Amino acid sequence: MNKLIMGLALVSLTWQCLAEEKIDRTLEAKANGYVRIEHVNGQAKVSVWDKNEVKVSGTLGDRTDKFIFERDGDEVIVKVKVKRNNNWNNWSSEQGDDLQIMVPANSKVSYSAVNADVELNDVLGGSDVATVNGSIDVNKLNGRIRLSSVNGNISARNLTGDLRVETVNGNINSRSTHGKEDSYETVNGNISVSTESQELRAETVNGNMDLNLNAIHQLNVESVNGTIEAKMVLQKNGEVNASTVGGTVELYFQPDLSARFDIQTHAGGSIVNKLSEHKMQKDKYGPSRWLEFSLNGGSAKVNVSTVSGTVRLGAK
Repeated sequence: MNKLIMGLALVSLTWQCLAEEKIDRTLEAKANGYVRIEHVNGQAKVSVWDKNEVKVSGTLGDRTDKFIFERDGDEVIVKVKVKRNNNWNNWSSEQGDDLQIMVPANSKVSYSAVNADVELNDVLGGSDVATVNGSIDVNKLNGRIRLSSVNGNISARNLTGDLRVETVNGNINSRSTHGKEDSYETVNGNISVSTESQELRAETVNGNMDLNLNAIHQLNVESVNGTIEAKMVLQKNGEVNASTVGGTVELYFQPDLSARFDIQTHAGGSIVNKLSEHKMQKDKYGPSRWLEFSLNGGSAKVNVSTVSGTVRLGAK
């Protein structure tokens, strides 16, 4: 009988919808359950409240065909289906969905969209957010956090947990993260990060990096054509690995740094050392240049490799 009642409830929460129809629906949810949101076009804002319910309100877009809102065990599903359209170029001129979604604070939220901007706030159970064309803006998230966009910027603030951020054509701006390890990747975009995390990995092809790090233990950064600038307090026994093809690497450390340096350029380039009196060495018969030295006992390690770029070392 309970299964029958649940089945009837699921059917009753699936609607054929009219364009620009307003919705205001609520379903009971687990306090720490899953909320899966599948979206196509428009914008969505996901926030938390103190109720064990999921609420969806707002307006559906021009091409909405069906709105699905159901619970399956511990998971609540929010899905907007649209009429078929083979010409994706028309999406930008059409009115998309405008959704406000309330979830329990300890929910695990999964959100995916094709052409939509999304905002996510205060979710504590973990978040997985992916868009094709659209920006991602998140604040005060906790747990396992995955943010990815193909064509869109990603802005993140006050994150705690296991963080991975990826975009192809877009910039990443991350502030005040607290985690064991942060990971950032772009292809054509800049990476700007301010973090308390002790481990960080960042990669870009055609973009610049601006990293403000506190007490870092492990830093791995790679760029092909962009500039890498990192300011840090490198911990005892910590390690920095940086590499570029043609870009510039600028590393700034605390005044009392204890570290060993191994800096290599392979096809020209230059090394500017403002940390000590040690000078760059040149290959007598080739283009290679290098600089190796230790400061204050050399407990940490700094390794930098570039093909033809410039390396600058200094105190912050």
